[in-house]
Amino acid sequence: MPTNDATTAVQNFLRSMQGNQALQDPQVHNPPQQEVFTTLPDLLPSSTTIPVIESADEEFVDNLLRQLPPELMLLAQEVDEVTSADPTPETAQAAIEALSLDQKKEILRKVLRSPQFHQSLSSLTHAIRDGGLPSISDALGIPVENGGYLKKGGTVPLGGGDAVEAFLKGARLSVEKDVEKIEKEDGEGKMDTD
Repeated sequence: MPTNDATTAVQNFLRSMQGNQALQDPQVHNPPQQEVFTTLPDLLPSSTTIPVIESADEEFVDNLLRQLPPELMLLAQEVDEVTSADPTPETAQAAIEALSLDQKKEILRKVLRSPQFHQSLSSLTHAIRDGGLPSISDALGIPVENGGYLKKGGTVPLGGGDAVEAFLKGARLSVEKDVEKIEKEDGEGKMDTD
């Protein structure tokens, strides 16, 4: 059994060089694996997002459309040369206003079903997992615990599933604050008119 002897010799050599107890008994000495947290594409599949669009009112749809590149609105208007149409926010807003609600929803359905959208969600998940949480949350204005670092004022960013979870918690809190603000403003407006 020369193969078994060679394997044993290699294992003994590695143990002696590294002094690693995990090589002697990997089941006992391996550190626990980090819990896998969901990904953004798993949370936002077309089967979940499309029904939201179908039941959305025009104001909500318009707000979503304003987040998209203006060129998409011009393409929907079938502008002959998008590059010559100077896609400014004003021209995009004019294009949005010229579309029917069904046309607007169709644009959003196409975006939500597009491979580019799902690839972008995957890329964002990877960037967050790989240490980009502090800069991503800052750029998007999403407050996350400790600014996305392991410790407050630290320099080591959260990573892995912990970072994705922190990002989603921050996004949820941000939305809840926005809803509270809108409800408060609506309540004050009603008080003024009473």
